[in-house]
Amino acid sequence: MRPVFPNIVFLLFSLGMPVPLELPRRVVFSLDVLHLPPRAAPANQSESITATLPFTLSQEEGSGMEEPHEKPNPVRHKAVMTHGILMGIAFVVFFPAGAILIRLLRSRNTVWIHAATQIFAYVLALTGLGLGVYIAVYPEKVINTYHPIIGLIVIGLFAIQPILALIQHAIWKKEKRRTWWAVAHVWLGRVVLTLGMINGGLGLMLSDNTTKGEIGYGVVAAVVWLTWAGVAVWSEVKKASGGGPVGENGMGERKEASPDGTEDGKA
Repeated sequence: MRPVFPNIVFLLFSLGMPVPLELPRRVVFSLDVLHLPPRAAPANQSESITATLPFTLSQEEGSGMEEPHEKPNPVRHKAVMTHGILMGIAFVVFFPAGAILIRLLRSRNTVWIHAATQIFAYVLALTGLGLGVYIAVYPEKVINTYHPIIGLIVIGLFAIQPILALIQHAIWKKEKRRTWWAVAHVWLGRVVLTLGMINGGLGLMLSDNTTKGEIGYGVVAAVVWLTWAGVAVWSEVKKASGGGPVGENGMGERKEASPDGTEDGKA
């Protein structure tokens, strides 16, 4: 008995029918598919043909078919959303709020309110960092791209801030003077917070967020940054013009006015 025809392409060719040019990406034909009566093979055809013909057509080979879209991983999607929300709240709400409050509040507890706000923001940022590392290594590694690298640098530099503040506070308690530790604390915070806000926008670009989402974040972050910078400039100008203690006084306790209206009872 002659062997059964192994594939449809050969069958159509032998029947004189047109053969489709585009085939599925993965086509496997076996002997169990067709049971046809014997037919004389053309003279130039071999008597036996391979029973199974697996082959793959790629888009590059001219199949004209588009790559299938991968199903989004729901766990990773939630991680991305949570990461963005936590980092946005930390860098656009609480970090700037802590920096603004220490300039505006007039109380002996101002520095501690500032510290509590910044610590809370840093906890949010650390949680977001953990999710960010997970996102950057699963399912594919993107940890070496700009957004994760900047994020790690920002969170690492923020860890130095409380050390600088505590050193300056200890000096202030003894000597009542502002040192370069306070200057380093203030300016490192300004630079790192600005970089963190910018990195938030880079993260939205990396995650293929919508254009409206990117613009919305940019507008809110810009308004917050300008407000924060404006308060900082205003407080420095008022301090330089002798308008009294505004904001942190050497990262220690604020000077309080005595009952007669002079600072610390001094004329």
